[in-house]
Amino acid sequence: MRSVQCKAFKGSHVNKRLLYASSTRRDGFENQDPLAHYKDAPYSIEAIGYNLSKLGWKVCWCGWAATHNPFRLAKEIDAFEPDVVYSHGSLLALHPLFCRKFLCRHKAFKIVHGWDDHYGRIWGNLFGWSGKLFMNWMEKRIVKNSDAVVTLSYELQKIGRKWGVECKYIPNGADPIENLPRSDKIKLEGRFKIVYTGDKAKWKRTADICSSMAKLPRDIKLYLTGRNESYLEKYASDNCIFLGWLSKEEQFAVMSQADAFVCTSNQDCNAKLQEYLRWKKPILAYDGEANNFFKNGETALLAKDGDYAPLVEKLAADPALCQRMAENAAREIPVYSWAEIAKQFEEYFIEIMHS
Repeated sequence: MRSVQCKAFKGSHVNKRLLYASSTRRDGFENQDPLAHYKDAPYSIEAIGYNLSKLGWKVCWCGWAATHNPFRLAKEIDAFEPDVVYSHGSLLALHPLFCRKFLCRHKAFKIVHGWDDHYGRIWGNLFGWSGKLFMNWMEKRIVKNSDAVVTLSYELQKIGRKWGVECKYIPNGADPIENLPRSDKIKLEGRFKIVYTGDKAKWKRTADICSSMAKLPRDIKLYLTGRNESYLEKYASDNCIFLGWLSKEEQFAVMSQADAFVCTSNQDCNAKLQEYLRWKKPILAYDGEANNFFKNGETALLAKDGDYAPLVEKLAADPALCQRMAENAAREIPVYSWAEIAKQFEEYFIEIMHS
């Protein structure tokens, strides 16, 4: 049995201890220190955990190897004696509650759930109606039974209120871009260049922007970075270009050359939104939950039913509109560094630890 990092802090007198209980199966997740986590993934819980460690927190990471087995998880909790257990992910988020009630000797900790996605919707897209039904039930149990809930979505915050739970809103972060290293290997072409970054799972609705490119002139080009998905291959063309997985330096170079960015998922909390905003370029998004985050026509253009073609043409023909949209978004939507996000988490954790 692997020994997780938590035991390294046994006996410490530091009062601020955070245990991440995640369902991730990534190799090495449980045995890395906060800096190694941050180097692997300088965003989300890894960036928050790293920056909390710089604020004096002891941070422990438990992945699937520990969290799928309540007896193993209880052992790790007793060894580390956390003040806060932060559950992240849907499938195993009830395990810390079970452990505290039935298995742990150490019970003096708060369980905070990090609610990043609408679990029922995603499981419905992946597994059909039965997956949606099961995860809708699970999602409500997680939110209602955790001691506190942090969400980065205004839409999920609304759902929580319907269930009688006031969720703390803390958005995604994005670090400043001024000093990011950039490669000169990739040069984007086209009169107007749109960039999409990251995951292209079907539920992200990436096909909407890809199919829209067939309606546009060939000198208006869409560049997509990140792992390629086979279901999108039919859209590849001379103005719908899949760049695949890039190094960080190549990714930053591509983003710096964009005339506009696009986020296609029906969400108001995708991490790429804050990353896009850092570059001060106009943003296209799906006309749905994004209305919680943007003002349509002022801080972004939102595509009705995922029809992006007329909005792309509008931006490509009007540089003044592009500038005005970017300036409006920069003025009205705050973007915090991951260090600032971690500080917000610290303040909230301390508040609930003393409640």
